[in-house]
Amino acid sequence: MIRGLEERLRLALEGTETGFWEWTVATDAVEWSDNMGPLYGLPRGTQPSGVADFLDRIVHPQDRERIAEIIERAVREGTSYEFDLRVSHAQHGERWLHARARVLTDAEGRAERVIGLLSDVTERRHREDARAFLDAASQRLAASLDPVHTLEEVAELAVPRLADWCAVQIAKGSDGDFEQVAVAHVDPDKVRWAWELQERYPPDPDSPTGAPAVIRSGRSELYPEIDAALLEAAALDEEQIRLVRELQMHSVMVVPLSARGRTLGAITFVWAESGRQYTARDLELAEELGRRAGLALDHARLFAREHRAAETLQRALLPATLPELPGYQLAVRYVPSDARDHAGGDWYDAFQLPDGRIGIVIGDVGGRGLEAAATMGQIRNALRAYALKGGGPGAALADLHALVDQAAGDITFATVVYVVLDLATGGCEVATAGHLPPLVAGVGYVETPRCPPLGFGGVDRCAASAFTLAPGQTLWLYTDGLVEARTRPIDAGLDSLAETAARADDGELEAIADHLLVALPAARDDDIALLGLRRVRELGEGVAQDP
Repeated sequence: MIRGLEERLRLALEGTETGFWEWTVATDAVEWSDNMGPLYGLPRGTQPSGVADFLDRIVHPQDRERIAEIIERAVREGTSYEFDLRVSHAQHGERWLHARARVLTDAEGRAERVIGLLSDVTERRHREDARAFLDAASQRLAASLDPVHTLEEVAELAVPRLADWCAVQIAKGSDGDFEQVAVAHVDPDKVRWAWELQERYPPDPDSPTGAPAVIRSGRSELYPEIDAALLEAAALDEEQIRLVRELQMHSVMVVPLSARGRTLGAITFVWAESGRQYTARDLELAEELGRRAGLALDHARLFAREHRAAETLQRALLPATLPELPGYQLAVRYVPSDARDHAGGDWYDAFQLPDGRIGIVIGDVGGRGLEAAATMGQIRNALRAYALKGGGPGAALADLHALVDQAAGDITFATVVYVVLDLATGGCEVATAGHLPPLVAGVGYVETPRCPPLGFGGVDRCAASAFTLAPGQTLWLYTDGLVEARTRPIDAGLDSLAETAARADDGELEAIADHLLVALPAARDDDIALLGLRRVRELGEGVAQDP
């Protein structure tokens, strides 16, 4: 009866490819079931002479110390344990096994025997590793909005997880012609050789295999083992033979870089020095990476096009020319974000009013992209129209508030500062709608009555204040990208602007504007508009104000 049960148990374990083992602690005797050996890639019936023999002869060198510590602790504490370990299988390559063990103790609680089961979990580990790799890849690819950087990320992600070296090719058309844009290798010095091979011997777009064929067909290619003799036979000269030998190409796969039914390029993966071979499972993982990378590239390209369109629109909406201001110098700058984010709604403006005075404006529309740029154009034109009514800065901003309120949420948030300048006296009236205060270099920030940003309803009027710009003084208007940063409070940025502008105030106005743009932003992650106005002399000194 007992023998029958044991036989049925043995058959059940072998049927599920599960091995059984037992270790007598006192004698260090280890007994394996007959099928334990094949799980480790050893002959059936293999029996280790003890735990030390098992660790030294069978366990992967990188796992030995970890597993020895687990076993030692379990025996010392009398606790169960389980772990995964790698083995090199002669027929199947690297395999993963899962061991589960229970410690049996004597009457005094000392470890007497350890019994356990061993099963092959290679498929599970491959699925888990592939999922973790693709999740990490998706996060890194999603973080890049630069098409070139996205492709470099693809190559770097593949090495060394999927290749000793990896190359990314972008299609120039549907005929198979391409441009290689990224190469990565476990040894950075080898990258030079890959580029050298590409430059000296550019691939034939009509080639029936490799990246050109994959780009034309959209179908992957897998070469589990590359015959060195065939590679050398295809070489054109001794130099190419040397490069091929240096690269040590052993196994290759090429997959399409695809998105939305289009093949954007190809990714070439190569096992070289490691001597490893690609399998159908590796090809499935590479193809999924190609799909995700293709979508990331397509998204980055769309994003870049929208960014360029928004920036082009924004620059087109800025004034093409500014008025001549006798007795004054005027410098303006607009700088888009370096983060390749969508263009924003920052703008500047200067125009002559019917009474001869000059209107000067800087503003910032919330949001990014085409919508923000278009909104900026609407507000800029509306403010000009209200300013020409001649009611002064406060009245113009009150009218602008009313316009935004009537837009019923189409314009959600914008700030603006509007200054009216009397050229003859340097007298200025200023009103703001939630914007940062104007700065007179070396004097300080101009106090302005509080008025909320555009988009905050219920504003009946915006009060104005007055100040005078004396000869030699410089007024600066700016948007928050110049002084605001995630790493410092806004007050610190304002202090830095005041100090920097004061120190540089004896220089040329255009040079100071450039200096402020370089010295102040902690990070160029927001658009910047900047306007500097310097009164150089009294209006009566050889000039006359227009009537």
